Amino acid sequence: MTRLLKITIATFKRGLRIGICVLGFTSLLSSVNASAADFWSLNWFEKDAPIEVTVNDAFINVHNAPGRGYPIFHVVERGETITLLKMHTDWIKIKTARGIEGWIKRKDVLLTLGPDGVAPEFADTKQADYLADRFELGTAFGDFDGAQSFNVNLGYRFTKNLSTEIRLAQNTGQYSDSQIIALAILHQPFPDLRASPFIGIGAGKLKTMPSTTLVQSEDREDQLLQASIGAYIHITGRFFLRAEYVNDYVLTSRNTNQEVNEWKLGFNIFF
Repeated sequence: MTRLLKITIATFKRGLRIGICVLGFTSLLSSVNASAADFWSLNWFEKDAPIEVTVNDAFINVHNAPGRGYPIFHVVERGETITLLKMHTDWIKIKTARGIEGWIKRKDVLLTLGPDGVAPEFADTKQADYLADRFELGTAFGDFDGAQSFNVNLGYRFTKNLSTEIRLAQNTGQYSDSQIIALAILHQPFPDLRASPFIGIGAGKLKTMPSTTLVQSEDREDQLLQASIGAYIHITGRFFLRAEYVNDYVLTSRNTNQEVNEWKLGFNIFF
């Protein structure tokens, strides 16, 4: 009876892990087509159509690209009509009545009037600015089956929902040390939320180095499968707190495989 219960629990865990992986892949694939086309547009996070406004100040400087370091090549004066096309962080792309395109600072929109005679308002995008960045770098500390764990991850964002990352980990335990290198795919269904959840699946290698001196043991390498769930919590600018739980399934060369639970907490920056 006890053996049957153990087999049932093991089967349930395996089915749950497979279910998480299938759900993750389904969500990832469904988001690729929906997000890929929008990602490369600077205004993919903007839902509104272009807005036509009238300059209500002496003049507004127009830059040839979105950034303080780019030169001013044109000036729009009071009474001129311009069209707001796209927004990228603190910059808005415009088009003048004569067809000249350039970039103005977002705060300069306060110097214009919309069709209703009021200056257009844009929500503060500081929290979502990081979505325009494609790279992510993070460090984390945690627990790997009782061992102290130090992690580093480097990621690349394909769309606002889908990213991939390389994971490196050094685990220090009482009887053995271990190292992990893995490649994972993450799906973030609600990236605009201040606390944004994600799920992930990955695969890699686990290298175990026994530290015992009583019995001479050899280092060994095993294949590793990962299913993870966690959340990004926005702190400020492009800095985030990242909390994650990882279920590691180690495919050992022995008769039985090993399941390891891992918890980690760290900081990530997008650039």
